[in-house]
Order: sequence, then C-alpha cells, then structure tokens
Amino acid sequence: MQLQKQVSKILSAVFLTGNALFFSCTSNPDSSHERHLSYTIDTVQIDSKDKILFLQSELLFSDYSEFDGMLYNFDDKTHHVEQINLNNLTLEKTIPFEQEGPNGTGFWTSDFQALPEKQLFLGGERTGIFNLKGELQHRFDWNSVTKEKGGLLNEERVFYQVVNPNFHHQAFAVVVHDHNNSVSLRHLNSSNNSIKSYNIDPQEHFKTYTLGDLSTYNKWYPKVHFSSIKEHVIVSHEFANDFYVLYPEKDSLISIYYDSPVLPSKVTPNTEGDLVNSIEDRKNALRNHLSQVVYGPIVFDTKNNHYLRLAASIQYGEKEREMHLLPEIKHSILYISIFDENFNHLVDQEISEVKKRGIPKYFIREGALWMYLNLDDELGFTRIIPS
Repeated sequence: MQLQKQVSKILSAVFLTGNALFFSCTSNPDSSHERHLSYTIDTVQIDSKDKILFLQSELLFSDYSEFDGMLYNFDDKTHHVEQINLNNLTLEKTIPFEQEGPNGTGFWTSDFQALPEKQLFLGGERTGIFNLKGELQHRFDWNSVTKEKGGLLNEERVFYQVVNPNFHHQAFAVVVHDHNNSVSLRHLNSSNNSIKSYNIDPQEHFKTYTLGDLSTYNKWYPKVHFSSIKEHVIVSHEFANDFYVLYPEKDSLISIYYDSPVLPSKVTPNTEGDLVNSIEDRKNALRNHLSQVVYGPIVFDTKNNHYLRLAASIQYGEKEREMHLLPEIKHSILYISIFDENFNHLVDQEISEVKKRGIPKYFIREGALWMYLNLDDELGFTRIIPS
C-alpha cells in the first residue's frame, strides 16, 4: 500500500554539541490519523524437513535478509545458524559457527544481523562480521579504544550493537552506564580506533523505567530497540514513543517526537510496592507498564517506502509460562503505526484480528508484515498483507 499523504514537521530546536548537529522534529497531530489501513491476514508454516528448529528464544536472535530472501536464526545452544528460505518456506541448511579460535564468536551472543554479500554480524563476547562459512571477515573491539579517543569508562558496557553496510569497518552500540542508569549511542570507527558519543535519552526514559535498586546492580533494565536502516541507525524505547535517528555521514542526530490520539506517548510509572527487595512487586510494576503501552522496534518497508512500528497493550493472566518472566497473556490489543520516509507520523490503527500475542518478533518482506508464530512447536508466521 503506497502512502502518499504528507505531514508537516516543525523544527523545534537546533543546537550544536561537539561536531554533531542535533535537531528535533515534531509531527503535526492534526494532519495524521485520517487514513484507514486495508489489509488481509494469513498464516504460513515453515517446512523444517524433519529438523527441530530453535524456537526457545522466539526468534530474538534472528534477522531477515532482503538481499537473498532468507531468514537467519541463531541457535545459541548449538552455536549454529539456521538459514530459512522464505521464498519456498523451507529450511535451507544449518551453518555451524565456532566459539573459540581465530573465527570464534565467543561464548555469548547478544546481537545478530544479516548483511549484504552473504555475511552476518554477530555481536557479543567477540564481535565481528562473518561469512556463511563461519569465517571471520572483520573484528570489532570496543575495549581497544583509549579514553582519549572516546573509549568506554569502567562503569560502561555495550548493551546492543549493529553495523550499517554503508559504513565499512564501523559499528554502533547502545552503551549503558550502570552507576548513572543511563544509556547513550556510540559510533566506533575501527579504522582509526575512535568512538563518538550521542545522547539518545534526553527524557531519561531508561532510568525512569528501570525497576529495582538504582544504586546497585539489583535492577531490571527496560528494552532499548536498535536497528540499522538505509544510511542511518535508529534508537527507540519500549515505554515511550520518541525515537532518535543518527546519520553517520553527516554526524547528525535527529530526535522525533509526536502525539497520537490512539496511543499514549509514554507509560506512567508504577512505584507501588517494594521494588528494591520484592521480585513480585517488580513483576506487578512491569505488568502495569505493559498494560498501558509497549512499543516495538521501527522497521522499513522498501516496497512502500515507509517506516512501521508495532505497539500493544497487554493484560496477563495467572498461568505461569516456562522461560518467561510474566504469566501467559490473557488479552492484548495490537496497533500498527506508519511513518513516511521523512519520519512524519501518518497513522495508528488497531489490528483487531491479532489477540493474545503481545508484540512478537516481526519484519517486513515484500510489503507484508511477518510476525513470529509458534504452531505446536513448528515455526510459523502471521502475515499482515496490505490490500
């Protein structure tokens, strides 16, 4: 579906910090929400060829590659990558990776990304770009940069990482400062071994929605979504709708704020109970947050040339779920938000057909939204197809 409606933006602030140009944009709420999305929904299942696919992480460490039409799913138990052909909905092959040695990825992996030229980015203990034979192509080492050139402090650690194919030998990370309970965006250039820093949380959402004892490591951090799209990287928060776009070539960071008549702009924190000592009180606070709104990552639809994000309001039941912090989902309302290519907010709409799902892993393929679905321990997808 091609969205052609233009929405004006108001330049609200311009200021210089270091060498970077920062400015904020606010979508005009009076011009949006007039469009109704038309779509169809179907379900597809992957033929695993009698193999047991890795679904325990619910595709958390997976990425769809628009370059070859494959979904790559990393199994952190066996240290293999499953290559799934979405053209014919079958498992293509399983690719072994090494944990140690010159091609080693380390013993833990926190980030996974499909790249052009049949390459994969694995971020974690030993971050690097690998080919589909598991051979290292380029290594990134955040800890090798000196403090004089922007290196990490002792209190800081890399939380999420991505690379952008347009910027060779460069990586980007969301870095957490554990003492300050803050996050920042960092840009590593491994060619000159330097790191730049950007403020992607001026509202202090990360600290606001952290549950636990802020003075120690006894706390639960909220999610920060991080993605590489076209010639930029995007950072957003799960409990607030503002997001931040870095254009590395221009050294420019844009902050996007908008109002929606459908969704709250942010969660109102629940401070009831003993959030320092009581795990149960923390769970109750988290349930309260998620019942208001939770935002998913921003993805790009190359066919229709717009950005898309899911949001949900989730109510939980009482039945506990294995490997989940919270009980089974009793009810949820799913919303889809669309932005044009300049990040003007166009529309929010409820997807009433999808219930009890929260926000599963999702991506865009040929204009359709694919959402992860477990079909009796087989890999499936719910597809929302514009019509």
